[in-house]
Amino acid sequence: MNLFSALLLAAVSAWDLPQCQFAHERLRREFTAALAAKKQPSVMIDLCRKGVELLPDDPTWRYNLACSLALAKGKKTEALDTLEQAIDLGFRDDQAIAKDQDFRSLVREPRFAQLVEYAKAMQARPLVFGPFARVPATGDYGEYLALGEQNVVWDLNLGCYEALVTMQTTTNAPYTGDFYYNMDERHSCLGAKKFPGITFLGLDKEGKKRGLDLNFPNLTLRDQDGAYPPLFGNCSRAFVHGEYWRSLPRALLTTEAWRLKPIQKIYLSNQLWFYPSAGDTAPIGTNGDVFASIAPYWMTTAGRSWSDQPYLAAAITASRRLKSEVRAEILKRGLLAPTLFTLMRKNLKAVKDEAGYLTPAAHPTAMPPNGLDLARLNDAAKTLTVKAIPPLAAISVSAKPLASPPATPELTYAGLFAWAYILRSDAAPREFTIKAAGAEEFAFVQTHGADVKVKIERKGRDSARVTIDPAGLSPTNRVDITVVGRNSGTGWGAPSYVSFSRLDPSAPYSDPALTPRR
Repeated sequence: MNLFSALLLAAVSAWDLPQCQFAHERLRREFTAALAAKKQPSVMIDLCRKGVELLPDDPTWRYNLACSLALAKGKKTEALDTLEQAIDLGFRDDQAIAKDQDFRSLVREPRFAQLVEYAKAMQARPLVFGPFARVPATGDYGEYLALGEQNVVWDLNLGCYEALVTMQTTTNAPYTGDFYYNMDERHSCLGAKKFPGITFLGLDKEGKKRGLDLNFPNLTLRDQDGAYPPLFGNCSRAFVHGEYWRSLPRALLTTEAWRLKPIQKIYLSNQLWFYPSAGDTAPIGTNGDVFASIAPYWMTTAGRSWSDQPYLAAAITASRRLKSEVRAEILKRGLLAPTLFTLMRKNLKAVKDEAGYLTPAAHPTAMPPNGLDLARLNDAAKTLTVKAIPPLAAISVSAKPLASPPATPELTYAGLFAWAYILRSDAAPREFTIKAAGAEEFAFVQTHGADVKVKIERKGRDSARVTIDPAGLSPTNRVDITVVGRNSGTGWGAPSYVSFSRLDPSAPYSDPALTPRR
C-alpha cells in the first residue's frame, strides 16, 4: 500500500477512541456469537464492515473482515485487498496469517504467499500514522510532560490508553523518576516543591478539550525500558447533581463499573490513586456509609477536596523509604500500589499490630482524617525486604444456586481482587464459596457489617464458605469479607474484597444505580 492510501485509512484520532469503546464491545460480542453459532459468512462480513466503519484504523476488525470475505464465494480479490490493509494497519503476525484456516481458499493464490512475506517484512517497521501508531513523549524528569495523541494507543481489549515516554535525567533531586497526575484541573494538586524531581504529567490541549484528563484513571505508562514507572494520582471531583450523586470511588463501583477492568490493570502497573469519599460517608454525608461495596484498587479518604492529600503525600514519601533493591523488585513485579496500600493500612493509628490488620480498623470504607502513623509507616517501608514483599490473593466466588433466582442479577462486578453482590432474593440464609490463590496461606475475615449474621467456615487451605442472613443488610449496612494471603517470611498481603449488600427503595437512601425501578 502506498503512503497516500495509508493516510486515507488513518481517519480517526486516538482521542476519539474512548467514545467508540461501547459500540466496539457490542459488535465484538455479536461477532463472537456469530462465530460460535457458525453463521453464514454474509453475517460475519456485515458485522466486520460495521467494525471497520466504526474503527477504520483498527487492524483486527480489518483482519476479521478479510477472514470473513475469504469464506464467502466470489470475494477472493476483496479478501486479499483487505488483508493487505490489515497488515498496513499493524496486523503483522505472518505465522498466524499463514496458518489461519479461514484463508484456506486463498492459499494457492500467489498474492497470498506474497502477503505473508509482506507481513513478515513489515514486523520491524513501526506504525507511523493513525491512532494505533505511537511515538514516545520525550522530556526531562522534574519538568511538566504533556502527552499528545501521537504518544498514546487506546487498548480496545482493556478500554484504556497506554502511553510511552522517553525521559532524560537532568537532576539528582530525591523524587526523580516518579510521576504525578492530577485529574482535577490542578485542584487539590500536589505541591511540587515538597517533592523535588517529580514529573507532573498531563495531556495536550486537544486531550484536555475532550475532558480526557478528568475524573478517572485511563492510561498505563511505560518508559523507554518498557517498564511501568511509579505514578501517583488524585482527583477531588464528585458528581453532586441529580439523583445519581456520588463520589468518584462509588461511581467506579456502580455507574462506571465498566472501568474496573482497566483500573485493575492500572493497579498492577505501579499506579496509586487517591479520592475523597465526599458525601458518601461521614463526616460530609448525612445518609451514613452508602457504599454498597469496596475495592482495593485505589484509596478513598473521608472528606472533601484536600482530604486525599495527606495520604497521597504519605505514599510518595514511603515509596522513597524503600531500599533501592526492594523498590526495584516491587516495580519490576508491578506491585507498588498493592505493597504501599498494604503498608498504609497496617500503619493506621487504629491498627496496632499484624493481628489488627485482620480487623475492621484496617479496612474502613474511607481512610480517616489524620489517620496514619507516619513514623511507623516510613519505618515499615525502610525495613521491608525483598523476601517480605506482601503477596496478592486473587479470588473467585461461587453462589449456591437459588430455587427461584431474582429477575435482576445479583452479581454486580467480578475481578481478580474484588467481587460484589446485591442480594435481591428473600431466600435465607445465603451461601457463597470464596476460593483464593497466589499465596501459601490465607485468611478470610469479616471487616464490615458486624451486626449482620455471618458465618465463615474454612474449607481447606485456600477456600471458605460464607453464610449470610440477608435480613441485617441494608443500603447503608453491607458486609465485606476480606481475603489476604501470606508466604513464609511475609506478613499478610494486599486485601481482596467480597461485598454483600441489600437495597430497599423505601429506605431514606437506596442507590438508584443499583435499585430496580418499579
